[in-house]
Amino acid sequence: MFKDAPNRKKLILVLSAVFVSLTLLTGVLAYLSGPLTELAQGPAQSEGSGPSESRPDGEQGMDGEISEQDGQTADSSQASVPPDVSAENPAPPDASSAPPDTAGETGTDSSDNGQADEPVYFNVPTEMRGVMISAGTDYLTNGTDVSAQELATQLDEALAAAQQLTMNTVIIDTQYGDSVLFESSALESAPLGLDVTEYLCAKAREMGFYVYATYDVSTRSGGEGLTADGAALDDLAENIGAFAEAYKPDGILLDGYECADSPAAYAGYLQSGGGMGYEAYQRQVPRALLETAAAAVRENAPGVQVGLYAQAVWQNSDADPDGSDTKAETTALGTGNADTRAFVKDGLFDFVMVKNYGSTNEETARFGVVAAWWAGVVDGTDTKLYMMHAADRVGTQSVGWTVYEQLTAQIIRLEEAGGSSGSAFNSLAALRSDPGGSTTTLIQYLNDEINEQWVLTQLAVTKPAELTFTTQEQTVTFQGASDPQADVTLNGEKIPTNESGYFTIREELKAGLNTFTIEHKGKSLTYNITRIVQVIKEVSPTGKISVDGGMQVSVSALAYEGAQVTASVGGQTIQLTETEDDTDEAERDSGYRLYVGVFTAPSASATATSMGNITFTATAQGETQTMQGASVTVNKLAVMGDGAVVYVTADQAETFPTDTLNDNSNPNYFPLPQGTVDKTYGDEIVYKNGSVTKTYWKLESGVRVYSSDIKASGGAMPDQNVISDMRIKTSGSYTTVTLDMTQKVPYKVEYDGSRLVFRFQYTAETPGSVDGKGIFESASWDGSNLVLTLKKAGGFIGYRAYYEGDSLNLRFHNSPGGLSGARVVVDPGHGGNDPGAEGFYPGKDEADINYAIAEKLVADLKSQGASVLMTQPGSTMATRLAAARSFNAQVLVSVHSNTAPNSSAKGTEVYYFYPFAKQLAANISANVASALGTDNRGAKAGLYYMTRESQFACVLAEIGFLSNDDEYTKMINSKYQNRIAEAIANGVSAYLGGTSSGYYGSDDEEEGDDEDSGDEDSGDAVESVSLDREKLSMRVGETYQLEATVRPRTAENKDVTWESDDEDVVEVSPSGELTAVGEGEAQVTVTTDDGGETAVCTVKVRGDASDDEQDDEQADPEEGVLVESISISGPDELEADGSRSEYTGEVSPANAEDPGIKWSVSDPDILEISKISDDEHTVYVEGLQEGTAYLIAEGYNGSEAIEKFEIRVVS
Repeated sequence: MFKDAPNRKKLILVLSAVFVSLTLLTGVLAYLSGPLTELAQGPAQSEGSGPSESRPDGEQGMDGEISEQDGQTADSSQASVPPDVSAENPAPPDASSAPPDTAGETGTDSSDNGQADEPVYFNVPTEMRGVMISAGTDYLTNGTDVSAQELATQLDEALAAAQQLTMNTVIIDTQYGDSVLFESSALESAPLGLDVTEYLCAKAREMGFYVYATYDVSTRSGGEGLTADGAALDDLAENIGAFAEAYKPDGILLDGYECADSPAAYAGYLQSGGGMGYEAYQRQVPRALLETAAAAVRENAPGVQVGLYAQAVWQNSDADPDGSDTKAETTALGTGNADTRAFVKDGLFDFVMVKNYGSTNEETARFGVVAAWWAGVVDGTDTKLYMMHAADRVGTQSVGWTVYEQLTAQIIRLEEAGGSSGSAFNSLAALRSDPGGSTTTLIQYLNDEINEQWVLTQLAVTKPAELTFTTQEQTVTFQGASDPQADVTLNGEKIPTNESGYFTIREELKAGLNTFTIEHKGKSLTYNITRIVQVIKEVSPTGKISVDGGMQVSVSALAYEGAQVTASVGGQTIQLTETEDDTDEAERDSGYRLYVGVFTAPSASATATSMGNITFTATAQGETQTMQGASVTVNKLAVMGDGAVVYVTADQAETFPTDTLNDNSNPNYFPLPQGTVDKTYGDEIVYKNGSVTKTYWKLESGVRVYSSDIKASGGAMPDQNVISDMRIKTSGSYTTVTLDMTQKVPYKVEYDGSRLVFRFQYTAETPGSVDGKGIFESASWDGSNLVLTLKKAGGFIGYRAYYEGDSLNLRFHNSPGGLSGARVVVDPGHGGNDPGAEGFYPGKDEADINYAIAEKLVADLKSQGASVLMTQPGSTMATRLAAARSFNAQVLVSVHSNTAPNSSAKGTEVYYFYPFAKQLAANISANVASALGTDNRGAKAGLYYMTRESQFACVLAEIGFLSNDDEYTKMINSKYQNRIAEAIANGVSAYLGGTSSGYYGSDDEEEGDDEDSGDEDSGDAVESVSLDREKLSMRVGETYQLEATVRPRTAENKDVTWESDDEDVVEVSPSGELTAVGEGEAQVTVTTDDGGETAVCTVKVRGDASDDEQDDEQADPEEGVLVESISISGPDELEADGSRSEYTGEVSPANAEDPGIKWSVSDPDILEISKISDDEHTVYVEGLQEGTAYLIAEGYNGSEAIEKFEIRVVS
């Protein structure tokens, strides 16, 4: 982590290689009075030319201490302090006195005298945190006319500022215009009374800083143009050698080496190019300059690191496949002719510092792209990599730099990418100015004082979606995310945010233009919203509708909340009342409310009559508006028998009442199967709602159906149907009632919780009653009405009717009694191009949250033995339901998230359509509310499409409100998503347990021919009973269905009773459903009626989720660690005699975030899991029949760990 404090240094002993450019220079001087002909021998290519030497690796020292054989340290620099400041600024300590926290690497100093090489010591920060100090910005801001004392004071202030910013390195910019800021016998020094470089080196070392300095290798005494002839190289070697020997900084950054196309470069070529070609000359000049400079530094000051001060982009990838994914206009190789990549790869430098001045989101040279590319270059070398950041761009209009946290974001990106040894900032003055608090944030982050997530959070507004728009709404809601440490203002007024920085505020809109400006951390968004006063937004029905006489017609309007709404038609005035919109079309974020009323059409006559148009009137906020609805025609008087004979073409034809007209499904009406024959009466009924037109026919059996679901048959009207036989068959999954019929007549279904009644139409004869089987206690006839009495009240979870020839099959689901063996469909709401409701944070909207919870729910259900299908997000609702039917689902849970204009709305609510799914909705709502620590709004009847299915129990769960910042914060949290998924799974388990009728048996015999019919439970005496959980943890308000297994399977009486020893802690229902009532511990005992065998589950109950929310969020230091492998131990052979064997699983690593194991078997006909321990690491398995199958263990939460253990079952 890049977080070193100042005064911390690391003494690194590294090998210094002498790379003297003697060969180069000799060749240069030898050819025609010194032209660069020898350089022409090397090709101009991206990897550079000529061989290069590598300095051998040194040995690693201990804690910065060097043993005797390591030799002597390099000479220290001695500062020459002017007389007028020497008393305040004593000479610096010897550089060999390394800081106490440094570590060392040793290298050797190779020489030509044949003597043993001596080790070289480098001062290197563990993690550089540096800042550039430059003349004109950090000192000499008013020119050079200052005294030495005043200049020293300015330099002292600069160093003090760097120390206050917790920098550990200063980088001295030694150039000031055309002058240098150090004493030189050959170069032009700035006319100052103080040697700036000497003073800064001494004072910085005294204050504990590492000291680096820049050096422009193109600076020379006299001469015009950029050249590398012998004279120029000699000058460079002499000048930089003297500089390094005199000042001995910890490192020198070589700059000014590029040879771009220019008159000066061409002049140099003409002077000394020697005919090698201009392009080749340009490529050779940078290498010659750098090699000469590096060799001179190492010869004169072996303890000084030599560094390359590199342009950000070597070459764009479109020009060279080895280049970076950038679009820079200038590049080191392409425009500067400097093969910086090759220089580093060839080991010419001890370090490289990259001028990485792009932002994290610009396209030309994105910061992260550049950093990653350079990390790849130094990988495998001994060259350290540093980044120079453009502190002077913060707050400017350059791309990405208007965001004041840009520097901090760059540090975070650098840490994530790795490969860098630290950073420096190109302007001390810019850091000191702290624009928009940018430096404060940077330093706080470097010192671990703020959260990384906050730094990266900028102002993000998810509502409203557009900056300029027109609306009829009375209010507007601003919702979004921010950095919780910085204020958010709306039109200059601070608005409240929560601890995560989320905010939501609702503002009234006046008629006309409304302007709002939101500001945060230097970013502002201005909204121009024009409100048009529209009291009534839309009405229904519209267009032209045809109704039958006496029919009750529903009318509705969307109008402002609190409005007075009426409708008038044909002399009638209807008062509309506000009601909750529980349809898929509901706009939950809107300030409009649904108003509903009903009028009765007049009696029909011999001809069709017109009632005129429906006129809606609404008054709100002093405004009254009207809107015209549908024109209504009353059909002529219908005569029974005049209609057409039709048959049902849809697989299942939805039915509606005949005395009302709307398109609302009715939970008291069940569908008719394909092939059913009936007769229409009256005229076709037309109902238009917006752009959707629905047409219906009434049938003589007393129902209304869609016109598209039937077709004229041309046959005879069904009459005098004979039901000649009735059979009941049961299997593990279904109880099927089969009726042999002479005609495919319609019927109506009634369900009251304890029995189902099928009222067959046009039927003259029925067979006798039979004993019950499967889920039914009995099957009897009351005239033409079939009465199916349930063994267990509430034991009906859905059915499907279908014809096979002339036999009508009524196939009912047998509840599996729990999740093991259950077939569950999980439907993540929205998805694809439909994000659903917006959250506070971009990219974390309803569809994303629904999907995350759904994935965890699928894993949880499967881990408990359920077969699970997850529907495809983004597909149509019809497609999803069709997939669920094909899957033969027993339960469907559609996962959704709520929203409201009022940010205080909160809680969990679950919708159902058919009454037999109400308990499922109630279970899930209670459990999820407890897991989320919010209000339980309960089970609610609704008209949602995904719930309007009679073949299985289906509900739509609104987990919580995305518009409530507290619930949203939890719902995007992985831990809470896990809790929610578990809560839903437990709710499904409890529902299936509560609807189970026990052992169903399996047979293929006709009930009427079986002497033992109804006695499927006959068998042996009970020997034992076990529970699926011996220990269980619950939260107050949760429910859980305990599953009891009575053995042997052939036991005659499997009835059990349940008891809790402390009902103030846990209550238990007659079916074994637990309800956590209060905190504490209780024991729940199951006892068999036959033999009094018992099993016990110890239940610990904690407070609801809000009680331990803080503890949970602070726990789990290994968040994100996944299980990598699982091992299974246990016997590899079982006997098919009903006995159980224990198997254990061990996960690695042991500190995984979720170390639980999902257990399953490859063939449930051969192996059965009878119990899983509370920690899920122990499982009990029973062999059922001969064969070989696998016991399978899998990891949770995206872990790919899976282990299969082969088990052979023998007789």
